[in-house]
Amino acid sequence: MLRRKIWKILGVFAVVCCILFLVCRAAVLTTDSAKVRTEKETEKETEKEKVAYLTFDDGPSMLTENYLDILEKEDVKATFFLIGQQIEGDMVPVVRREIENGHEVGIHTYSHQAESIYASKEAYYEDFEKTRLCLSEKFQIETRLFRFPWGSANTYIKHYRDEIIGQLREEGMEYVDWNVSGEDSVGCPSASAILANVRKDYKKYDNPVILLHDSAACRATLEALPTVIKELKEQGYSFQTISHRKEPCHFY
Repeated sequence: MLRRKIWKILGVFAVVCCILFLVCRAAVLTTDSAKVRTEKETEKETEKEKVAYLTFDDGPSMLTENYLDILEKEDVKATFFLIGQQIEGDMVPVVRREIENGHEVGIHTYSHQAESIYASKEAYYEDFEKTRLCLSEKFQIETRLFRFPWGSANTYIKHYRDEIIGQLREEGMEYVDWNVSGEDSVGCPSASAILANVRKDYKKYDNPVILLHDSAACRATLEALPTVIKELKEQGYSFQTISHRKEPCHFY
């Protein structure tokens, strides 16, 4: 009799253990499933994240502070590719403000004279180094970004493009092109023409790199910029500097 009671108790205990095991197992599977769903949803959201990268060439200029005022008002960060010989006198504090406001600065050129900077690989490197030294001495920064005048697809550089890119990459530098252009340095476009140029391409990309200019000759760009920013925000884009982009923007 005692033995039967013991076996009965053990049987009940075994059933309870099995039930507890199945309950715990179900909880684990549910948690794992929820975790997988969460990870997939997060991954999907990340893939859909839209970030625009505003870039400005040919500054600093007498208009640059106006651009900085707009960017500050809109809480937008941008990247400025600078002309070294223009960073003199009153323009020094303008570039310092770019840096202090959280924008990114990169090397464009020292002179922006095609016949001199693109005369040879050595000539290009000399022009590049003058700008790099200018930024280092005046602002104590070591930028890692540069943009070829007229972009990496320009015909001036075709005979030594790969060689100079390789050389500069060995020094930790990376070049940046664009996939959307306001075409604001071609002729004298109106603000509406610049907007039309930006609009026709930016929706093609979740991460557009937009080329604009903050030179003194591009006042229409200044007029167009608030609308460009407003429209991009309405379309769900946030803004960042180029170094935050997962991949550099290259023509090649």
